[in-house]
Amino acid sequence: MDIPKNFNNDCGKWFITDVIRAITKYSLIETGEKICVALSGGRDSATLLYILWYLKTYSHLDFNLCALHVLIDDYDTKGLSGLCAELGVKYLESRLRVGKCTPAKNVCSICSHLKRGAMVEALKGTGIRKVAFGHHADDVAETLFMNIVFNRRLGSFTPKVEIPEGEIIIIRPLVYLDGPLIKRLHTYFKLPAVLHICPYEDTGVRQSMRRAISGIEEQLEMKDFSRMVVSALENVDLSNMWMNLQDK
Repeated sequence: MDIPKNFNNDCGKWFITDVIRAITKYSLIETGEKICVALSGGRDSATLLYILWYLKTYSHLDFNLCALHVLIDDYDTKGLSGLCAELGVKYLESRLRVGKCTPAKNVCSICSHLKRGAMVEALKGTGIRKVAFGHHADDVAETLFMNIVFNRRLGSFTPKVEIPEGEIIIIRPLVYLDGPLIKRLHTYFKLPAVLHICPYEDTGVRQSMRRAISGIEEQLEMKDFSRMVVSALENVDLSNMWMNLQDK
């Protein structure tokens, strides 16, 4: 691999300021903590791993870093283990056995739940409690729309959350970055990805929300809609929430 590992002045305007802002504002990483990146094999998590490695190497942040990939099929993961070796990051791998008869309804939610369970099991005894996910501003906006349309609920996921089992805390350091930037960073830093295509990728609800948001951006001629959604979630006008009028 020919991944650039030198200090780059442009990284400040690309991601350092926004990622450190998220880490600081929501106390995502504390000094000396062990942080494990959930390395899914896609560009988002690979870029997250590189960004955290870069911050660990060149910023004031002091933490330990490793990565975990959960196999859900038979495919080559040498690109991921090679990326970790290149960056000097410990690579962990676990396998999730998924049955052939996966229900079509809520398949993404079920898969996510099973993978989190596999992560919890794989990290037992390691002293690692915080797992970093590569979710970014586009994912925040898509989840908000999905909750409105399908759950009739106003809200999205948060930058930090303790999963119900209480075993790990999920952190999302990329919430201030958008998808197009992640894509550019992934290409610029020559990061690998596992070519494992989910059969539900093009037909899932999230993909529909992605197209809807793209349509909004096109109609309004704006590029930062997802980042604006994140800002709105941080600036909720509670005085105008209907729940305040309900009988207590």
